[in-house]
Amino acid sequence: MAGFSKAYIIGPRNYDGVNPIELMLLVGDADRQWFEPLYVAAGLHSLGALKTLIPAGPDDPDALLDACLAFHPSAFAACPSLAQVEAALGGETRLAIRHAPPAVVAPWKTLREEARAIFAKLSISEARFVPHTVVPRKPVPSGVVSDDGVAEDAADA
Repeated sequence: MAGFSKAYIIGPRNYDGVNPIELMLLVGDADRQWFEPLYVAAGLHSLGALKTLIPAGPDDPDALLDACLAFHPSAFAACPSLAQVEAALGGETRLAIRHAPPAVVAPWKTLREEARAIFAKLSISEARFVPHTVVPRKPVPSGVVSDDGVAEDAADA
């Protein structure tokens, strides 16, 4: 079964974390790596009808840039070739970079180069998904004060 292994979180960082979160790019791993968007901010949308992006290879150096182009195109509105790429994609919902048609490949490469300076300024954080173990709470004996300073009865614990 395929699942997500990490996410890239796009939004301004401040002293206590990322807030507000605009977009999360979920990274899935199976026989191939892929990206899917999870929009948090209202009004954001993908380039054309894209829902999934498969990078050229696992952990490809341009994978995150490609995912940002696909799922956060409003950040790259100043790029001259953005409209050409969107038109070339048509109604495609899935873009595999390595297997994209020639009509998409050439303008995508141009867009990628136009976008590098903007991409370098985006505030992006990475979150890796690791298993979390919940440690059960031990019952507090009757009349003993718990960690939060409240006297508890063993039956309530």
